[in-house]
Amino acid sequence: MKEHMKDFLLNLIISMFIGLFVGMAEITVVNMNRYTIATLVISSVLGAIIGTISRLVFMYIFAIKQKDVKLAFMSVFIIIGVISCTPSLYYYLFQNIKISTISLMPILVSAELLGMGFCYYSYKKCLEFNLRLLNKKNQLTRKD
Repeated sequence: MKEHMKDFLLNLIISMFIGLFVGMAEITVVNMNRYTIATLVISSVLGAIIGTISRLVFMYIFAIKQKDVKLAFMSVFIIIGVISCTPSLYYYLFQNIKISTISLMPILVSAELLGMGFCYYSYKKCLEFNLRLLNKKNQLTRKD
């Protein structure tokens, strides 16, 4: 019963995000203009930058320096927040456009949730891969 509930909730959450993505795609297509295209391009580039820097920092802190995983996650959290605020800060400082907290909050919340979720998923996959490597190493050493 518990496994069915877990599967049901997972399906519910994934389906909800698929519906959200479809709705966002519809709104984007219906309201397509130069500003929308520029925003999508900038968001894609920022996403790539955030993902690359976050991964490098996480791997550096956790894998290379072998510090606590909480420190690595906190660093990624800060990086996502700072880089996500960069366009708004640029508009405020160089183009004198005021920063709206109402428009900034959805950007920060969605960037943090998705970015930290992906970071956690990558971390779990890395742990799983390392465990398989250790098991294989143990198998090979037992044969000798």
